[in-house]
Amino acid sequence: MFKRFFLLSFSIVFVSCSSTASYSKVENAKPTKQWGVVEVKETARSMSHSLSVYYKTELKGGYFEWRPLQNSTSEHIDTKLITNEILNQLTKDKVPFVDTSIREDATKEMAFGRTGMVSSDSRLAVGKFKSPSHQIKGEINEVVNFESGNKIQYISVTLFLVSLETNQIVWSEQTNFLKKSRVEGYGF
Repeated sequence: MFKRFFLLSFSIVFVSCSSTASYSKVENAKPTKQWGVVEVKETARSMSHSLSVYYKTELKGGYFEWRPLQNSTSEHIDTKLITNEILNQLTKDKVPFVDTSIREDATKEMAFGRTGMVSSDSRLAVGKFKSPSHQIKGEINEVVNFESGNKIQYISVTLFLVSLETNQIVWSEQTNFLKKSRVEGYGF
């Protein structure tokens, strides 16, 4: 009897601790109280489209480098996720980027290739690095107000494209969100 009770108890605990997951289409995402899918997707869509059009119609050349986004909001926002979404779309649109963070590793590999220990058909050639002509940088800012038990949050995502040659901001774009959510327990 004790063994049955123990097995039954163990089974109930095991089943109740297991969880299931389900997936939905990103396009069907609903706004939430926190920064979420809706904000990431809308930011990536609008920013990448605007910058791609600017690159193809105005610049018509050069290489971009991305600087990390600055999150100045009270929310935890994964800025790398936004960056990756925008970079992915811009790369699909054939906007060229360089990643200067790997120069040191590439330089070491080139030096190693010159030692004679690397076959000539796979040795990295010297003098082929590309320099960025422009940097993309940006900020996420917010203003938060509380009115009648509601949190009203104005969030602004701003990107800038800066010419490295002239330090001139040559393009900028903003995506804005006005979120209203009920605050439980507000105003006791």
